[in-house]
Amino acid sequence: MGDRPASCRVARSWARATPSHVRRKVKIGVQWLGVWLGLAPDVRLRGRAVSTQKGVTMAFKDMREFLAALEKDGQLKHVDVPLDGRRDTNELQALMHYVCSKDGPALMLNNVDAVNTKGVPILFNPFGTRERTAMTIGFRDWREAKLHHSEVLADPARWHAPKIVDKSRAPCKEVIIKGDDVALDKQIPHVWFGKEGPAYITNAMTFSKDPENGTGRNCGWYRFTQFLDATHPQGGTYKPERAKTDLAAFYWWNPPFSDIGRHTFKASQMGKRLEVAIAGVCDPALHLASATGVPFNVDETAFAGGLRGSPVEMVRCETVDLEVPASAEWVLEGEVHTDELEAIGWHSNPVGYYDRVQVFPIVRIKCITHRKNPLWHATMEMVPPFDHNYIALLPVEGEVLSDLRKKIPEVHDVAVTPNMCYVVQLSVDGWRKPHPNFGKYVIHAVWGSAGRWGRTAKLVIVVGPDVDPYDLKQVEWAMMTRWQPVKDSIIQPDGIPMILDPSCEKSPQFGAFRSDQMGIDATIKIPERFTEYPEVSQADPAQVAAIAKKLAGIV
Repeated sequence: MGDRPASCRVARSWARATPSHVRRKVKIGVQWLGVWLGLAPDVRLRGRAVSTQKGVTMAFKDMREFLAALEKDGQLKHVDVPLDGRRDTNELQALMHYVCSKDGPALMLNNVDAVNTKGVPILFNPFGTRERTAMTIGFRDWREAKLHHSEVLADPARWHAPKIVDKSRAPCKEVIIKGDDVALDKQIPHVWFGKEGPAYITNAMTFSKDPENGTGRNCGWYRFTQFLDATHPQGGTYKPERAKTDLAAFYWWNPPFSDIGRHTFKASQMGKRLEVAIAGVCDPALHLASATGVPFNVDETAFAGGLRGSPVEMVRCETVDLEVPASAEWVLEGEVHTDELEAIGWHSNPVGYYDRVQVFPIVRIKCITHRKNPLWHATMEMVPPFDHNYIALLPVEGEVLSDLRKKIPEVHDVAVTPNMCYVVQLSVDGWRKPHPNFGKYVIHAVWGSAGRWGRTAKLVIVVGPDVDPYDLKQVEWAMMTRWQPVKDSIIQPDGIPMILDPSCEKSPQFGAFRSDQMGIDATIKIPERFTEYPEVSQADPAQVAAIAKKLAGIV
């Protein structure tokens, strides 16, 4: 074969004379130098994340316009078959499971037998797929919608302050009911699901302000208990007068779990009653914004304007010093009575269990306004996925991605499963990681992220760029081939919980108060344990597409 070059002969002589641990350190140094010089082998990104600075392709002025787009696209179906929505019936829960488990369409239920539902179309499952959730802000691709959400969230210069309009231009003011004429038990639909004791108003956007100075408009997404024909968790029923004007506010009003909780707590300390306005079936971008954990005293309606590319039109309330979306289907105005608490249950929660009893303050309604022929949105929470699962997940992903990218540019994407498992995809792996144990650094960054959600992540998995974070088979493969449970895991005891987790220590009034958390580093352990790693045996996506085209109609 002839003589080797002199450089090779010198290298072999050096290798024979040099201890293995020294050779390994030199090899590591050379490979890190290759990274710095841009010579390290590249790893193809699985999935994609596209910058969305070009903005939204279309914005919907209200829910009806969004539903019209869904119907035109074949994603909204009308159902005239009679369905039972009264207490102790299970048809609507079964329907929810059926349509959500197969990524089914949005439905308009025109013949639901419940309370005050005659002639009222019941909107069902409008947000039940990733595609439909992306469409709420003008996209079809989930990743593009999430990138838009995270970029707008990080750049308040792109937000639009709400526009206050006269009540004559507000569809939600077409019918106004005040004072003694208010009768929730006769004027508002009551629809039951599964074993839930009361009927619930779900996905209602609730507006409040700082009770001391009237600033800091807050908009959050909460449930409210209706008392008509509701069973009490400790047996029997509630006082009849509860059903006429009262709701139970289904949120934890102890700081810091929610902004409205801070407002409620502050009002109670001042000896005041917090004014609230509950708006239902609004502009879909506002639904998305209200599910986002923006900082305290930051206006979600301005963020919604940024998401949709134009200001949200708001109108002043009749009996409280607040503004609500002018395009809402219905609005309830009232005050929170923290001196009146009620035990509520059963309640089906978003982690898939029934809570037997919770304790919440009363909201006393003083005014109802609505459109002349309003829609009603009925839904429940159960074992995921369910109707509003994805419209809750997109802002969680966008919120965490936005925060991580500010601090760690190597974070490429964040995927959150319907069961709230967080998967972080990096744009680098192996020698291209900035430093050893970089995956663990990212895990801690998730738990330390700003906003409401990342800090509550019970399970965080970090993967490299060749693993699609939305494909759980690929995530499992990365864990089984790149992760050692003892060496590559972090167990954090007494972390911040997701307050409805039934496995945590909890109290009826305040929910879960601590939870263990786990992080899994499923990146390639170069340089932590290895200087090289086996090549992945996987078909090239372009070749897969080519063979699929070649065998179209045969295979």
